[in-house]
Amino acid sequence: MRVTDGKEFTSYMRTVRKRTLEVVRAVPPERTNWRMSGDSMSVIEIVQHIASVEKALWGAALAREMAAARLDEFPRDSMDMATALTYMKDVRAGSEVFWSGLGIEKLREKVKTPTGDLIQLDRWLVLAAEHEIHHRGFIHAYRKIWGLSSSPIYGLTYEDLKQLLAR
Repeated sequence: MRVTDGKEFTSYMRTVRKRTLEVVRAVPPERTNWRMSGDSMSVIEIVQHIASVEKALWGAALAREMAAARLDEFPRDSMDMATALTYMKDVRAGSEVFWSGLGIEKLREKVKTPTGDLIQLDRWLVLAAEHEIHHRGFIHAYRKIWGLSSSPIYGLTYEDLKQLLAR
């Protein structure tokens, strides 16, 4: 992906979020605090994590400083799903204000990453989508572990695709 316009990037990120929310909303309520192990994240914590990292690295904090900021941290099991989703929505609203105003000159500016490296903003923003998609995959995996089906991302399951291509 190449980011050349803030409004287009904002639109793309809305589709990424739409898919993430579809997967999150398919999690049974009794499973939202489930963890694969003691050191893994629950689905609620994955939602918090996606939003907190977005805010610190690609959203509102970046808009202020053009550098990564501190993460919002939450005590374990301190939020229910509705509150986590509200936090995620609020973070995204701030991100979209920033992203939608980005023009080509601003996208070519350098930002300071958490490691202290400098990277061009257009390249840095690509990681926002990759980060969210990566963590959405965890929720898909959890659903399989629970014996539930994965949500087809593009309207087809793997089995559907095999049948269509076998014609």
